[in-house]
Amino acid sequence: MIKTSLGKLDINFDPIELAEKSGFDLLDYRSKDAVLLKDLPYHHKDPFDRMLITQSLTHNFPIMTVDSQFKKYSCKLI
Repeated sequence: MIKTSLGKLDINFDPIELAEKSGFDLLDYRSKDAVLLKDLPYHHKDPFDRMLITQSLTHNFPIMTVDSQFKKYSCKLI
């Protein structure tokens, strides 16, 4: 939604509704995810990618990305 608000992405649907209709579970960003940010090495500068990395680490979920900076962390990648 941030990219949409900046005019970098145009979506004409409700992403939450679409995800739920597609059978996806929505994952909230929790305080446990945020606390890990203070100890996360500063290899990646993008704050939202850093949030994805900590969420991946706390839940042991893989991340699908082509961003090479993610390889510097111990999260699972696809």
